[in-house]
Amino acid sequence: MLERAAFRVLGTLAGAAAGFLLLRLTGDPAIMLPLLGIWVGACAALVQLLRGVHGYGALMAGMTAAVVVLPSLLRPEHAAHLAVARVECTLIGVLAVTLVTGFWTPEAPRRAFYARLGALARDTLSVAAARLRGLSSPEVAARERPLIRALAGAQAEAGLVSAGSIEGYRRLHHVDALAVAALGTLAAAGSLGAERPGDPENAAMAEALERLVNAPGTEASPGLHPRLAEPLGRLLRAEAAFAGEPATADARSFGPKAALLAPHADPVLAAETGLVAGGATAIAGALAIFSGWPPAELTALGVCIFSMVIGTLPSARAAAPTMLMGVTAGVAVALLYRFLVQPHVATVPALILSVLPFLLIGGLARASGRTAAPALDANMCFLLASQAVLPAVTNPAVILADSAALLLSILLVAAAGLLLPPRAPRRARRAASAVGETLAAMAARPAAPHQARNRASRAMLRLGLQIERALGPDPILGASPVAAYGLGEAILRLHAAEASGDEAARSALAALSGMRADPEGTAERLEALIPGAGPTEPALRDAAAALRASRLLVAA
Repeated sequence: MLERAAFRVLGTLAGAAAGFLLLRLTGDPAIMLPLLGIWVGACAALVQLLRGVHGYGALMAGMTAAVVVLPSLLRPEHAAHLAVARVECTLIGVLAVTLVTGFWTPEAPRRAFYARLGALARDTLSVAAARLRGLSSPEVAARERPLIRALAGAQAEAGLVSAGSIEGYRRLHHVDALAVAALGTLAAAGSLGAERPGDPENAAMAEALERLVNAPGTEASPGLHPRLAEPLGRLLRAEAAFAGEPATADARSFGPKAALLAPHADPVLAAETGLVAGGATAIAGALAIFSGWPPAELTALGVCIFSMVIGTLPSARAAAPTMLMGVTAGVAVALLYRFLVQPHVATVPALILSVLPFLLIGGLARASGRTAAPALDANMCFLLASQAVLPAVTNPAVILADSAALLLSILLVAAAGLLLPPRAPRRARRAASAVGETLAAMAARPAAPHQARNRASRAMLRLGLQIERALGPDPILGASPVAAYGLGEAILRLHAAEASGDEAARSALAALSGMRADPEGTAERLEALIPGAGPTEPALRDAAAALRASRLLVAA
């Protein structure tokens, strides 16, 4: 909350500066509205690209610029006065929220999060043991897929849990390291299980992994196969890092790229969100000017706010009915307040006391799991629609017009959210395409092993996160991200063999250049190289098997 407060202040100041600049540059709405749309769109896109609470500053920057500019459209003679007043009011609210959250928000549950990561590491060992024992593919997949989704979700959540804490940011690197090592452990166990089904050595390694599950904190058995021992060692070291002293935590996550950029950023989604939010804001502002209806300013502002907020959510279709319900409830309660309570308020203390019961009920609604989501919009729209100021506006026509303007904004945004095509399946396909591109790039040119693993793991985990959020069946979702990671590991081993002059490895890497266009044919060419391949035979077998299991991702 403290870090969010800092970004709230910075975002408000940046948005206010942008709004004032737009007012200074021109008073012509034909120029001002497109520029405002560009600013709002850029901020909405940044929300998608930044990690954790960092995107909140961009959200506030977009909204605050609209708060400054939109009132001047219908009342240009009061533009400067309205802009200053709105910025002052926004900053008063920002500082009040910062003080309240600073004193009364409990500490972030980082320890519980780290304990959950330890549990995921042990789940990884359990699934890896099942892979070594050669359990049937559907049975392993039923345990493996939720684990991948949980790892992807934990990596995405890490930025929020670490926010506001130097210790948290220092350990942020270890979250990524644990996810990478978990995928490597699963891939190595799968390749060994498929390569040597029923082998007593595999059974002994599975028992060793199961002992680690039941005795966390112990070291791995020295008798493990090197291909399994290496990622397993990295997994155990990453898990141990969460229990270590803060001074020993790795500080590399403080780098600007690791600390600011989201691990699962989707540039296409960011562009779509920016175009929708920026375009909707500019069009709503233009319609407000064209209509000449004074409350239309509130409609344009609502369109800006709601389109930016709904763009940050995983599914606009799922969020639209909830937002509509919350806004409608907030406006309805505001109407009751303005008709039944506000006419009897004559002093500032009485004004404060008159809204306290509504804020208390709204706070309790936010605290309930059943009503938390719509209550957020209900509280905000109550404050927007109640117009709790002195002197009170008692004209019924004005009150109803203000409420109708706000309801119109959410109706427009909710309708757009329901009518636009769902984003989640397209995000999953783009993530799958990123997996294929990553593997093709690894095959085309050698890279440092840790860089290649990090690049591959980010692509696989991004896919896992999008699978979790995807709606409806999709054939790509049946493919195995772990098999794709295993293909990446096999490619690294082939590069190492090629560097030592192995001709079979060179031929295999040449064959892999066409894997995206013809994954099945490439797998057959790899298998044709196996006879007489010598020491490279295990890597060729792993590459062919992994390519077949991940062919839907590779060809996406």
